[in-house]
Amino acid sequence: MKAVVLGGAGVIGSHVVACLSETDVFTSVVIGDLNEQRAREIGKQREHVDFVSVDATDRASLARALRDADVVVNCVGPYYKFAPLILETAIEQGVDYVDVCDDYDTTQTLLDDYHQAARERDVTCIVGLGASPGLTNVIASYAATQLTSVSKVTVYVTRGIAEKAGAAIPYHMLHCWLGPVPVYRDGAFQTARGLVDGEEYVTFPEPFGQAPVYYFGHPETVTIPRYLKDVDNVCCKGTFFPAQFRQALLQAEGLGLLSPTPIDVKGKEVAPLDFTAAYVSSLGKSMVSRGDSIPSGGAVMVTVAGEKNGQPKIYRFAGTSHMREGTATPAALGATMVATGDIVSPGVHAPEGCVPPRKFINALLEEKLFGDVWLTVTEKISGPL
Repeated sequence: MKAVVLGGAGVIGSHVVACLSETDVFTSVVIGDLNEQRAREIGKQREHVDFVSVDATDRASLARALRDADVVVNCVGPYYKFAPLILETAIEQGVDYVDVCDDYDTTQTLLDDYHQAARERDVTCIVGLGASPGLTNVIASYAATQLTSVSKVTVYVTRGIAEKAGAAIPYHMLHCWLGPVPVYRDGAFQTARGLVDGEEYVTFPEPFGQAPVYYFGHPETVTIPRYLKDVDNVCCKGTFFPAQFRQALLQAEGLGLLSPTPIDVKGKEVAPLDFTAAYVSSLGKSMVSRGDSIPSGGAVMVTVAGEKNGQPKIYRFAGTSHMREGTATPAALGATMVATGDIVSPGVHAPEGCVPPRKFINALLEEKLFGDVWLTVTEKISGPL
């Protein structure tokens, strides 16, 4: 079988390539990218890895790259810019599709606008199958199977800014962590201000510990209510380490530096958004070089509250990982399960809509990439101990 990894020379995509090439499912793994030098370096380290030059903004280029592929993993971000055309091309070519889309608005577009076309072409498409979104959605799905009903799902995330991240990450943060973001409250979508509203102190696994978190925009908020029909409240809350990084993002927002409209700077047209994205990356490196104490990697927690046979019960899952491995491995596993027929669900789905939760979670636990993983269950005492 043949897998194509678009953006396979990047931070996330290169680890997807590594994961897929280590399975016995794919006889060919193709890196689709513009960075031929980096792709060739990756290919030298592994068997059955090839390269194809592809422009993610050009339909004909994408179609050539996907020709004869069985599944494509899209790691080209930011997803609000690239995902619609890539998904549409995959569907047209009849190629099953997995991505790690982390933009909530784009996720809605992909689910709403391309689902029917994928069903008609008998193509299985999974959007947002990374760590968060991705594993978080599957955890919520698993917890729902253990409960009679689910009333509330909260996803908590944090990360230290010292870890290596792709060039699309600053754009994603500026797009979805700031400004108006969706929250699902009392059975209806409402709007909150990202990184400002919803302050709550939570305790993440070490080395992160206790930290204040705030609402931010992520796909879990808009997809979980689609699939867990009885849920009344869904939201994502998060923050960064160190805390000064959050303040810097809010200051950039307050100064109007998120605009994509270019301005003249000494005779050159510069979009404030492009400047801010570059500044965000530079700021992170500056904080690291100062010797600030910044935890490595990131942490994710998912809390699912509901009832079991009329009694209240809460599941809480928590773990740590690095962004690269934590994002890429679920996507690679999902692509492998699609290729082997463990996931067959024509249409466009979020992970909680088609991924078998127990099998998926157990497979990831075997990879041992999430450090210590914690599960706590809180239930009402209804009789003698």
